[in-house]
Amino acid sequence: MSINIRRTYSHTDSQDVLIEKLKGKQGAQRNLFTLQIASHLISVSVKADELHWWSPEMTLRLETDENKTTVFETIGPNPSMFTLSMFFVILGSVGFFASLMWALSLMTVGESSIIAWILNFISGLLIVSIFGILALGRIKAADQVANLRQFISEMIGT
Repeated sequence: MSINIRRTYSHTDSQDVLIEKLKGKQGAQRNLFTLQIASHLISVSVKADELHWWSPEMTLRLETDENKTTVFETIGPNPSMFTLSMFFVILGSVGFFASLMWALSLMTVGESSIIAWILNFISGLLIVSIFGILALGRIKAADQVANLRQFISEMIGT
């Protein structure tokens, strides 16, 4: 299962017309998403009542070239969730390599290194489990990603 995180749309309207379309649809009650519009950047995220740890966020960047507007889409995980998961991956990596060096140095001097190998295994297990959780989140987010793309396609008319 693959999620394309970067798409590009060409539109014949100007940036101002597109932004006005988005602002007009922003207040609709049936919207499942919130929009934050700042100049030529638009951030789209899932509303709080549907928000989960796997919920994606979308950023649209508008660029005008001659008489058309190009919309660059970037979609990814919630930045705070991604930061937290990368913290634990780095923590596990540091623990893995530190315990590996400790175990190898204990083996070199001829002492028992069982505790270091257990720590090495636990650190590796932490890394693998975090990546497993991220993969599970990516699978769970597929429906919300499709809904985000459909929502934006309806709003900008592509």
